[in-house]
Amino acid sequence: MNRLRLQGAFVAALVACQDSSHMTGPLHPTASLTSAPDLGAKIVFTKLSEDQLQNEFVVAEIYIMNADGSDQRRVTYNSHFDLGANLSPDGKTVAFHQTLAGPDCPCTIQLLAVDDSSTERTLSDGTWPSWSPDGKRIAFNSLGVGGVGDIWVINVDGTGLTNVTQSASGEARPVWSPSGRQIAFQSNRSGNAEIWIMDADGSGAVQITNDPMLDQAPDWSPDGRKIVFQSNRDDPRSDLYFVNADGTDVTRLTFGGGRDIDPAWSLDGQQIVFDSDRDFVVQQIRQVFVMNADGTNQRPLTALPSEHGHAGWGRGRAVLP
Repeated sequence: MNRLRLQGAFVAALVACQDSSHMTGPLHPTASLTSAPDLGAKIVFTKLSEDQLQNEFVVAEIYIMNADGSDQRRVTYNSHFDLGANLSPDGKTVAFHQTLAGPDCPCTIQLLAVDDSSTERTLSDGTWPSWSPDGKRIAFNSLGVGGVGDIWVINVDGTGLTNVTQSASGEARPVWSPSGRQIAFQSNRSGNAEIWIMDADGSGAVQITNDPMLDQAPDWSPDGRKIVFQSNRDDPRSDLYFVNADGTDVTRLTFGGGRDIDPAWSLDGQQIVFDSDRDFVVQQIRQVFVMNADGTNQRPLTALPSEHGHAGWGRGRAVLP
């Protein structure tokens, strides 16, 4: 199977199961973070398997690496697509979503110990898990009201499953604020995909971006003051931006000439990791990149022969003022 065919299958499966939101239209308390030793120096990501034995679909596994791209180590060992990895605040457990890559896209939230793949277990149906700062709950998106995406929260032990948005619009890509008091997410409730913030129980939802194009995939800065996101407002292929958590001062960060997507802030707030196909625009092969939080010093952390993406940093635990 040639590289382009592999790429096509990979993209098709990612699009089918990226989220359940069915997007079609184009004052917050600060917190410091503490973490396990070296947690802020680790990045989890998805790697397209180099051993391709399937006729149609390929395998994508979760890996972990140092923040400079060195010491890449495989975490999952299965025959599925493993995407959207997110490290627990203590750095010991990874949450991710998994799909069999079939036509019906059965997506599930999985948990496993970083150092023991035999501990993998299914938590719930859904995609794009995000750990609460205390490590006790996970927010994610799954089908809800009207058969479109809602934001759900569940305890890590599998209890307390709650639909916190209960909206007939499409909601996706939740991420907890560093304080644990709020959740940022994307929603088309105002007509097209925008970035919203709500209290952790789903109340008090506020729209913080407003553009005719698509604003998606938010992530909080560690101090809770800014949110980075992807948007095609200036380039149809998407670039990265950040906005103050009150909705002011949208700033463009990337001008890469390809798709720059899926940003995630480092624990110290100094860097942002993201996916980009800027070096392989025609083939649309993504790699993991990193840049300073002001958009300078953009550089790749991964390289061929595999495709890599959906990177995330260790979060740490919130310490409230």
